[in-house]
Amino acid sequence: MELSPTAPAQRARPPLVGAGLRCALVTGNGALVPPELAATVGIVDLPVRIGDQEIDGLSDAELHRFYARLRAGETPETSATPPGEFLEAFRRCQAEQVLCLTIPARFSGMDDSARLAARMLAEEEGRERVTVIDTGTAAAGLGLITRAAARLCSAGAELAEVVERTERAVDEVRMFGALEALEFVARSGRINSLLAGISDSLHVRPVFRLSNGQTGRVALARTPSGVLSALEKTARDLPGRLWVLVFHADAPELAARLEARLRETCDLARCETIALDPVIGTHTGPGAIGYAALPLREDEITDDSNGAQRVEPVR
Repeated sequence: MELSPTAPAQRARPPLVGAGLRCALVTGNGALVPPELAATVGIVDLPVRIGDQEIDGLSDAELHRFYARLRAGETPETSATPPGEFLEAFRRCQAEQVLCLTIPARFSGMDDSARLAARMLAEEEGRERVTVIDTGTAAAGLGLITRAAARLCSAGAELAEVVERTERAVDEVRMFGALEALEFVARSGRINSLLAGISDSLHVRPVFRLSNGQTGRVALARTPSGVLSALEKTARDLPGRLWVLVFHADAPELAARLEARLRETCDLARCETIALDPVIGTHTGPGAIGYAALPLREDEITDDSNGAQRVEPVR
Protein backbone atom coordinates (compact mmCIF):
# COMPACT_ATOMS: atom_id res chain seq x y z
CA MET A 1 0.00 0.00 0.00
CA GLU A 2 1.49 3.29 -1.04
CA LEU A 3 1.36 5.90 1.71
CA SER A 4 2.28 9.48 1.14
CA PRO A 5 2.16 12.63 3.29
CA THR A 6 -1.12 14.47 2.89
CA ALA A 7 0.27 17.84 1.88
CA PRO A 8 2.12 16.96 -1.32
CA ALA A 9 -0.24 14.16 -2.39
CA GLN A 10 -1.39 14.70 -5.97
CA ARG A 11 -4.35 12.74 -7.28
CA ALA A 12 -4.45 11.87 -10.94
CA ARG A 13 -6.93 14.00 -12.83
CA PRO A 14 -10.04 11.89 -13.52
CA PRO A 15 -10.83 11.07 -17.15
CA LEU A 16 -13.58 12.65 -19.21
CA VAL A 17 -16.76 10.58 -19.19
CA GLY A 18 -19.95 10.39 -21.20
CA ALA A 19 -18.58 11.48 -24.59
CA GLY A 20 -21.34 11.09 -27.18
CA LEU A 21 -23.93 10.00 -24.60
CA ARG A 22 -27.24 11.59 -23.72
CA CYS A 23 -26.73 10.81 -20.03
CA ALA A 24 -23.70 10.01 -17.87
CA LEU A 25 -23.38 9.12 -14.20
CA VAL A 26 -21.41 10.47 -11.27
CA THR A 27 -21.09 8.73 -7.91
CA GLY A 28 -18.58 8.14 -5.13
CA ASN A 29 -15.83 5.53 -5.01
CA GLY A 30 -17.91 3.69 -2.41
CA ALA A 31 -20.12 2.45 -5.28
CA LEU A 32 -17.39 -0.07 -6.21
CA VAL A 33 -17.71 0.63 -9.92
CA PRO A 34 -15.92 -1.87 -12.21
CA PRO A 35 -13.36 -0.55 -14.73
CA GLU A 36 -15.53 -1.33 -17.77
CA LEU A 37 -17.91 1.44 -16.70
CA ALA A 38 -15.22 4.12 -16.48
CA ALA A 39 -16.33 5.76 -19.73
CA THR A 40 -19.88 6.15 -18.42
CA VAL A 41 -19.46 6.76 -14.68
CA GLY A 42 -17.47 9.60 -13.16
CA ILE A 43 -16.03 8.74 -9.74
CA VAL A 44 -15.59 11.24 -6.91
CA ASP A 45 -12.89 9.96 -4.56
CA LEU A 46 -13.32 10.08 -0.81
CA PRO A 47 -9.81 9.90 0.64
CA VAL A 48 -8.90 7.66 3.57
CA ARG A 49 -6.09 8.58 5.96
CA ILE A 50 -4.27 6.92 8.81
CA GLY A 51 -2.68 9.71 10.79
CA ASP A 52 -1.27 12.21 8.31
CA GLN A 53 -0.86 9.59 5.58
CA GLU A 54 -3.26 9.13 2.71
CA ILE A 55 -3.91 5.62 1.47
CA ASP A 56 -3.36 5.05 -2.23
CA GLY A 57 -3.11 2.06 -4.53
CA LEU A 58 -5.32 -0.89 -3.65
CA SER A 59 -4.26 -4.25 -4.99
CA ASP A 60 -5.45 -7.37 -3.17
CA ALA A 61 -2.24 -7.46 -1.14
CA GLU A 62 -2.55 -3.78 -0.25
CA LEU A 63 -6.16 -4.19 0.83
CA HIS A 64 -5.12 -7.09 3.04
CA ARG A 65 -2.44 -4.94 4.66
CA PHE A 66 -4.94 -2.11 5.20
CA TYR A 67 -7.31 -4.41 7.08
CA ALA A 68 -4.39 -5.92 9.00
CA ARG A 69 -3.55 -2.42 10.25
CA LEU A 70 -7.14 -1.99 11.42
CA ARG A 71 -6.99 -5.31 13.27
CA ALA A 72 -3.77 -4.11 14.90
CA GLY A 73 -5.58 -1.09 16.32
CA GLU A 74 -4.75 1.70 13.86
CA THR A 75 -7.58 4.15 13.20
CA PRO A 76 -8.38 5.31 9.66
CA GLU A 77 -10.37 8.47 9.02
CA THR A 78 -12.46 9.84 6.18
CA SER A 79 -13.71 13.35 5.59
CA ALA A 80 -16.70 14.76 3.77
CA THR A 81 -16.24 15.25 0.04
CA PRO A 82 -16.39 19.01 -0.66
CA PRO A 83 -18.79 20.36 -3.31
CA GLY A 84 -15.82 21.36 -5.45
CA GLU A 85 -14.93 17.71 -6.04
CA PHE A 86 -18.42 17.03 -7.37
CA LEU A 87 -18.38 20.22 -9.41
CA GLU A 88 -15.17 19.12 -11.12
CA ALA A 89 -16.66 15.68 -11.80
CA PHE A 90 -19.76 17.27 -13.33
CA ARG A 91 -17.65 19.55 -15.52
CA ARG A 92 -15.78 16.54 -16.86
CA CYS A 93 -19.00 14.85 -17.96
CA GLN A 94 -19.42 15.48 -21.68
CA ALA A 95 -22.91 13.98 -21.87
CA GLU A 96 -25.99 16.13 -22.42
CA GLN A 97 -27.30 15.30 -18.93
CA VAL A 98 -25.72 14.00 -15.73
CA LEU A 99 -27.30 11.79 -13.09
CA CYS A 100 -25.53 11.79 -9.72
CA LEU A 101 -26.19 8.88 -7.35
CA THR A 102 -25.52 9.39 -3.63
CA ILE A 103 -25.78 7.50 -0.36
CA PRO A 104 -28.43 8.56 2.21
CA ALA A 105 -28.06 12.12 3.41
CA ARG A 106 -28.28 11.01 7.06
CA PHE A 107 -25.15 8.86 6.58
CA SER A 108 -22.84 11.50 5.13
CA GLY A 109 -22.57 14.91 3.52
CA MET A 110 -22.26 13.39 0.04
CA ASP A 111 -25.82 14.21 -1.01
CA ASP A 112 -25.65 17.81 0.22
CA SER A 113 -22.31 18.37 -1.51
CA ALA A 114 -23.59 16.93 -4.79
CA ARG A 115 -26.74 19.07 -4.74
CA LEU A 116 -24.76 22.23 -4.01
CA ALA A 117 -22.34 21.39 -6.84
CA ALA A 118 -25.29 20.83 -9.20
CA ARG A 119 -26.57 24.33 -8.42
CA MET A 120 -23.09 25.77 -8.90
CA LEU A 121 -22.81 24.12 -12.33
CA ALA A 122 -26.26 25.41 -13.30
CA GLU A 123 -25.19 28.97 -12.48
CA GLU A 124 -21.93 28.44 -14.36
CA GLU A 125 -23.51 26.98 -17.51
CA GLY A 126 -26.83 28.81 -17.44
CA ARG A 127 -28.82 25.57 -17.53
CA GLU A 128 -29.70 22.68 -15.25
CA ARG A 129 -27.74 19.65 -16.42
CA VAL A 130 -27.37 17.59 -13.22
CA THR A 131 -30.02 15.52 -11.45
CA VAL A 132 -29.17 14.13 -8.00
CA ILE A 133 -30.85 11.04 -6.53
CA ASP A 134 -30.43 9.82 -2.96
CA THR A 135 -30.38 6.05 -3.50
CA GLY A 136 -31.21 5.17 0.10
CA THR A 137 -28.39 2.62 0.15
CA ALA A 138 -24.60 2.34 -0.01
CA ALA A 139 -21.70 0.06 -0.95
CA ALA A 140 -22.99 -2.97 -2.88
CA GLY A 141 -26.54 -1.60 -2.96
CA LEU A 142 -25.32 1.61 -4.55
CA GLY A 143 -23.12 -0.49 -6.82
CA LEU A 144 -26.10 -2.40 -8.22
CA ILE A 145 -28.13 0.76 -8.82
CA THR A 146 -25.14 2.33 -10.56
CA ARG A 147 -24.64 -0.73 -12.79
CA ALA A 148 -28.32 -0.81 -13.81
CA ALA A 149 -28.29 2.91 -14.65
CA ALA A 150 -24.93 2.71 -16.44
CA ARG A 151 -26.24 -0.03 -18.73
CA LEU A 152 -28.91 2.34 -20.04
CA CYS A 153 -26.52 5.28 -20.28
CA SER A 154 -24.09 3.22 -22.38
CA ALA A 155 -26.96 2.30 -24.71
CA GLY A 156 -27.71 5.97 -25.35
CA ALA A 157 -30.83 6.29 -23.18
CA GLU A 158 -32.35 9.66 -22.36
CA LEU A 159 -32.21 11.01 -18.80
CA ALA A 160 -35.90 10.27 -18.18
CA GLU A 161 -35.46 6.58 -18.94
CA VAL A 162 -32.35 6.33 -16.76
CA VAL A 163 -34.10 8.10 -13.88
CA GLU A 164 -37.11 5.78 -14.17
CA ARG A 165 -34.91 2.68 -13.98
CA THR A 166 -32.87 4.19 -11.15
CA GLU A 167 -35.93 5.03 -9.05
CA ARG A 168 -37.30 1.54 -9.57
CA ALA A 169 -33.94 0.07 -8.52
CA VAL A 170 -33.90 2.29 -5.42
CA ASP A 171 -37.27 0.82 -4.42
CA GLU A 172 -36.29 -2.79 -5.15
CA VAL A 173 -32.66 -3.18 -4.10
CA ARG A 174 -32.02 -4.93 -0.79
CA MET A 175 -28.76 -5.18 1.12
CA PHE A 176 -27.94 -7.44 4.05
CA GLY A 177 -24.69 -7.83 5.93
CA ALA A 178 -22.90 -8.59 9.18
CA LEU A 179 -19.94 -6.95 10.89
CA GLU A 180 -17.19 -8.82 12.70
CA ALA A 181 -17.12 -6.06 15.31
CA LEU A 182 -19.14 -2.88 15.95
CA GLU A 183 -16.27 -0.69 17.15
CA PHE A 184 -15.60 0.76 13.70
CA VAL A 185 -19.16 1.81 12.91
CA ALA A 186 -19.43 3.15 16.49
CA ARG A 187 -16.53 5.52 15.77
CA SER A 188 -18.61 7.13 13.04
CA GLY A 189 -21.35 7.90 15.54
CA ARG A 190 -23.92 5.75 13.74
CA ILE A 191 -24.44 3.50 16.79
CA ASN A 192 -23.93 3.93 20.51
CA SER A 193 -20.35 3.12 21.50
CA LEU A 194 -21.43 1.55 24.81
CA LEU A 195 -23.80 -0.84 23.04
CA ALA A 196 -21.09 -1.63 20.51
CA GLY A 197 -18.65 -2.46 23.31
CA ILE A 198 -21.15 -4.79 25.00
CA SER A 199 -21.93 -6.52 21.71
CA ASP A 200 -18.25 -7.00 20.90
CA SER A 201 -17.45 -8.30 24.39
CA LEU A 202 -20.19 -10.92 24.01
CA HIS A 203 -18.91 -11.81 20.51
CA VAL A 204 -22.35 -11.19 19.02
CA ARG A 205 -22.55 -10.26 15.34
CA PRO A 206 -25.73 -8.38 14.36
CA VAL A 207 -27.02 -9.14 10.88
CA PHE A 208 -28.47 -5.96 9.38
CA ARG A 209 -30.49 -4.79 6.40
CA LEU A 210 -30.35 -1.51 4.49
CA SER A 211 -32.95 -0.39 1.98
CA ASN A 212 -34.82 2.81 1.18
CA GLY A 213 -32.63 4.69 3.62
CA GLN A 214 -33.69 2.53 6.55
CA THR A 215 -31.51 0.18 8.57
CA GLY A 216 -32.54 -2.56 10.95
CA ARG A 217 -31.37 -5.71 12.66
CA VAL A 218 -32.66 -8.99 11.24
CA ALA A 219 -30.74 -11.50 13.35
CA LEU A 220 -27.92 -12.08 15.84
CA ALA A 221 -25.15 -14.60 15.28
CA ARG A 222 -22.13 -15.75 17.27
CA THR A 223 -20.21 -17.69 14.62
CA PRO A 224 -19.36 -17.31 10.92
CA SER A 225 -21.64 -20.26 10.17
CA GLY A 226 -24.42 -18.54 12.06
CA VAL A 227 -23.88 -15.39 10.00
CA LEU A 228 -24.06 -17.38 6.76
CA SER A 229 -27.27 -19.11 7.85
CA ALA A 230 -28.87 -15.80 8.80
CA LEU A 231 -27.89 -14.18 5.48
CA GLU A 232 -29.13 -17.21 3.56
CA LYS A 233 -32.46 -16.92 5.33
CA THR A 234 -32.86 -13.29 4.27
CA ALA A 235 -32.53 -14.36 0.63
CA ARG A 236 -35.26 -17.01 0.62
CA ASP A 237 -38.14 -14.66 -0.13
CA LEU A 238 -36.41 -12.33 -2.58
CA PRO A 239 -38.48 -12.16 -5.79
CA GLY A 240 -37.48 -12.47 -9.43
CA ARG A 241 -34.23 -13.26 -11.19
CA LEU A 242 -31.57 -11.47 -9.23
CA TRP A 243 -28.41 -9.52 -9.83
CA VAL A 244 -26.35 -10.07 -6.69
CA LEU A 245 -23.18 -8.43 -5.41
CA VAL A 246 -21.49 -10.34 -2.59
CA PHE A 247 -19.17 -8.09 -0.60
CA HIS A 248 -16.53 -8.66 2.03
CA ALA A 249 -13.83 -6.83 3.97
CA ASP A 250 -10.80 -9.12 3.89
CA ALA A 251 -12.96 -12.25 4.18
CA PRO A 252 -12.79 -13.87 0.71
CA GLU A 253 -13.31 -17.44 1.90
CA LEU A 254 -16.44 -16.52 3.83
CA ALA A 255 -17.68 -14.56 0.80
CA ALA A 256 -17.22 -17.63 -1.41
CA ARG A 257 -19.26 -19.71 1.03
CA LEU A 258 -21.98 -17.07 1.06
CA GLU A 259 -22.12 -17.00 -2.73
CA ALA A 260 -22.48 -20.79 -2.83
CA ARG A 261 -25.40 -20.63 -0.41
CA LEU A 262 -27.10 -17.84 -2.36
CA ARG A 263 -26.81 -19.86 -5.57
CA GLU A 264 -28.69 -22.69 -3.87
CA THR A 265 -31.32 -20.36 -2.38
CA CYS A 266 -32.06 -17.74 -5.06
CA ASP A 267 -32.65 -17.53 -8.78
CA LEU A 268 -29.40 -15.75 -9.66
CA ALA A 269 -29.06 -14.22 -13.09
CA ARG A 270 -25.73 -12.54 -12.26
CA CYS A 271 -23.41 -12.75 -9.29
CA GLU A 272 -20.28 -10.75 -8.56
CA THR A 273 -17.97 -10.77 -5.56
CA ILE A 274 -16.44 -7.48 -4.45
CA ALA A 275 -13.77 -6.60 -1.88
CA LEU A 276 -14.74 -3.46 0.02
CA ASP A 277 -12.49 -0.45 -0.49
CA PRO A 278 -11.06 1.37 2.56
CA VAL A 279 -13.63 4.15 2.15
CA ILE A 280 -16.26 1.61 3.22
CA GLY A 281 -14.00 -0.66 5.26
CA THR A 282 -13.12 2.27 7.50
CA HIS A 283 -16.68 2.10 8.83
CA THR A 284 -17.36 -1.65 8.63
CA GLY A 285 -13.98 -2.81 9.88
CA PRO A 286 -12.35 -6.05 8.70
CA GLY A 287 -14.38 -9.23 8.46
CA ALA A 288 -17.61 -7.64 7.20
CA ILE A 289 -19.63 -9.87 4.88
CA GLY A 290 -22.93 -9.54 3.03
CA TYR A 291 -24.74 -9.08 -0.24
CA ALA A 292 -27.04 -6.78 -2.17
CA ALA A 293 -29.73 -8.05 -4.56
CA LEU A 294 -31.71 -6.38 -7.33
CA PRO A 295 -34.45 -8.02 -9.42
CA LEU A 296 -33.61 -7.74 -13.11
CA ARG A 297 -35.99 -6.69 -15.85
CA GLU A 298 -36.50 -9.14 -18.69
CA ASP A 299 -34.36 -7.12 -21.11
CA GLU A 300 -31.49 -7.06 -18.60
CA ILE A 301 -31.15 -10.85 -18.46
CA THR A 302 -28.70 -12.34 -20.96
CA ASP A 303 -27.80 -15.92 -21.78
CA ASP A 304 -24.27 -15.53 -20.46
CA SER A 305 -25.25 -13.88 -17.17
CA ASN A 306 -25.04 -16.94 -14.91
CA GLY A 307 -21.28 -17.01 -14.40
CA ALA A 308 -19.69 -15.86 -11.19
CA GLN A 309 -17.37 -12.90 -11.42
CA ARG A 310 -14.78 -11.36 -9.19
CA VAL A 311 -14.88 -7.61 -9.74
CA GLU A 312 -12.04 -5.13 -9.30
CA PRO A 313 -13.60 -1.70 -8.69
CA VAL A 314 -12.19 1.47 -10.18
CA ARG A 315 -9.61 2.68 -7.64
